[in-house]
Order: sequence, then C-alpha cells, then structure tokens
Amino acid sequence: MDHKNIKHENHTSHSNVVVKVLCVLAAFVLWIYVMSVESPDWETTFSHIVVQLENADELVTEKNLAIYNGYGTMIDVTLAGKKSVVSKIREEDIVVTADVSSIGSVGRYNCKIKVDTPAGCKLVGMSQETISVYVDKSEQISVDLSEQRENTKLPEGCYTGTIDFPVDKVSVIGPSNVLSRIEGAVVNLDLSGVFTTTTVTQKVTLIGKNGEEITSPYIDYYPKEVTVTVPILKTVTMPVPVSFKYGYLNSNNTRIALVPSTVTVTGDAAIINQGNLISPIEIDEKNEFNDGVCVKNVILDAVKGVKLSAYSVDVTAVVDPLIKTREIAVPGTNITDTGAKDGVNYTWDHSTVNVTIMGEMDKIAKITADDISLVLDMSPYSVTNTGTIKVKADVEIDSTYSDDIIEIGTYEISVTFEN
Repeated sequence: MDHKNIKHENHTSHSNVVVKVLCVLAAFVLWIYVMSVESPDWETTFSHIVVQLENADELVTEKNLAIYNGYGTMIDVTLAGKKSVVSKIREEDIVVTADVSSIGSVGRYNCKIKVDTPAGCKLVGMSQETISVYVDKSEQISVDLSEQRENTKLPEGCYTGTIDFPVDKVSVIGPSNVLSRIEGAVVNLDLSGVFTTTTVTQKVTLIGKNGEEITSPYIDYYPKEVTVTVPILKTVTMPVPVSFKYGYLNSNNTRIALVPSTVTVTGDAAIINQGNLISPIEIDEKNEFNDGVCVKNVILDAVKGVKLSAYSVDVTAVVDPLIKTREIAVPGTNITDTGAKDGVNYTWDHSTVNVTIMGEMDKIAKITADDISLVLDMSPYSVTNTGTIKVKADVEIDSTYSDDIIEIGTYEISVTFEN
C-alpha cells in the first residue's frame, strides 16, 4: 500500500471539512448581521408619547366649548423597520394626534388616535387606538369671598378687629358642571402666634354648599391668595386727665366737673399698652376764670391711631370759696423794661394799670401796689419797628406771699417806637 498517497488523501479531506465549517460560520455571521442590522422587521416600542389634541382652540372660539379631560394622555407606540433606522428614532420624533374638530356639543367622546411615523419605519401597534375626551361649556362666575379665623387665642383684653379684604368677590372660570357646585370662596386665617397687628398672606379656597373644598384641574380662579392686615385691638376705659397751666390751682382748691368724665379708647393693642393715650385738658388759671368759675368745651387730643368714645368734654371748674380775687391799681412808675436792643428807641404809656390777683383772702389783703411791677420784654423788637404797638407785660409780685398768689388776666402796655 502506498502510505504516501493515503496520507495525502486524508489531509485533503480534512481541509475540505475546515473550509465547509468556515463557510457555515460566515453564513451564520452574515445572517446575524442581516437580522440584527438590516432586517426590515426590527421592532421597538416607544413609551409615554403624549397625544396632541388638534383643533381644540376652534371649540372655544367657534362653539364656546372647552376640553376638560384628555390633555396630557400618553400612549405606547411600536414601530418596525431596519434597526439602523429605528434605533435612531427618539420619542419626540413621533407625532401622535387626535382631531376634536367634529365635536359639537357637551359630552364625552372617543376620538381616534393618529400616529405620524418617521421615514423608514412603519406603525405596527399602539397601546390604545382612541382617546377619551370630555367637553363642556366654558363659563365664568363670581362668588362671595368670606373669612374664617383659626387659633385666635389672644392676650387678655385683646381681640381681632374688622379685616379689610382687597376684594369681596372671586372670579372663577371653568366647566359649567364644576362651577355649578361652587357656592363661595373662603380665606382661613390662621392666627396662631399673632399677638399684635399683623399682615398675612393666605390661600383662597373654593367651597361647596356644605363648606367642602371644591378642586378641579380644569378650573382657574382669581385671586388665589390675598394679603390682609389683621388688626389686634384693645379697648380701655380711662378718666379724662386734667392739668392746670401754671400749677397754682389744683384738685385740692378747685372742684372740677367733666362731662363725660371717662372715655373709652380703642386701638392697636401695641399702642394701647404704651399708655399716655390722651393729652390732659389744660385749664388756664390766669385767663379762663370769671368770678372763680371756668366753663368751656375742650376737644380731646389723643395719640394717633386710636378711637375715642367721645372727642369733646364739657369742663366746669369752680375755685374754692376761700380763694378770692382782688384788684390793685399799679402806678405807671412800676412799669419797667428789659432786653432792649441797641439803637431801638421807644417810650411807653405810664398810666395806672389795674392788676387782679388771686389767692387766699388773708394773703392777698397784704399785697400793696408797691409789691407789684410790670415788666416789658423788648428783646423781640428792632429798629424796623415803628409806630405804637401793644406789648405784653409780665406781672411780678415781690412779696413773702408771692408763691401763694397769682395774677389774673393778661396785661398789655402801649409802646411807641421813635426810630
């Protein structure tokens, strides 16, 4: 046997097998490539594609209708084509629409979904073929705005005052079936931690007949919140204070009657707590008494921001009978001047002046004309002053009893300028 030939035949047979295996592998790789890259039946599902509603604006402008359910609906879309094409498609490349132009009245409709596929692929499936759309009339109403107060625990004597809202109505727009359930709007004022007048911003809530909150994604309203000032008030009753201008008379030697004698003061709690709410009524001992009696009506002067139960008071002041008045003729020689400027020349009337003094009888009886002088303060006058004018004279009493005596009235002396 020729061993050399046998060996050659075996080698040739082995080579043929290898070639066949390689061919099979090449064919398999080619098949894999074609199936995975160039196959016209490669499928991909795109999720959460939003369905756009076409001609929705025409419902509002032409038919006074609005869509209140259907916006934002998403579906899954399956496309097929070559993998090299399909793999490059993005969700935003797929346009999914539903035409609502055929809708003509209020109701719920199933509108057919249309998918515009990108070039090079075809639609092979979608999660749903129709979209449910609810249509209703678009209306606008106005409802009353009211308030509710919560957690109104305030310091003793304090209370909340009237709250002025920027509006008394809330405007609501939406589907008529929802609007028919709305009875009003309310602001819940949470006053926890509020102890002084405070400005707060609070949400406006729409409510139904039983006070329940009405909410819907298809309604809009204005205002959705309001900013208000919550006044924290306090009321106190206080006596009307009285003072004497010169301090000579007082409650011990003068009987005072006030009508009313007390007033109620209402205002911001912070202001009330500061006190000194009313300026004292001032009584002028020198000029407001006639025969020991002063009668007048006074307008009360209160701090800013408070209200009074009465703004004027009738005052009657009667001096104690032990206090008398006495008129003394003071000679012109007792008139002196002070404070004159250089170059200002003048003379004054030296006639006798009748001065009235007031005090206890045993003390004013001891006062003589020599104890009294009238002093002209000439410091306000200059060379520009001409002619004769009245100048106020201050009464000075030089006596052991001067602290217990006061002059009554105002005294003026005629002064003639000689410039």
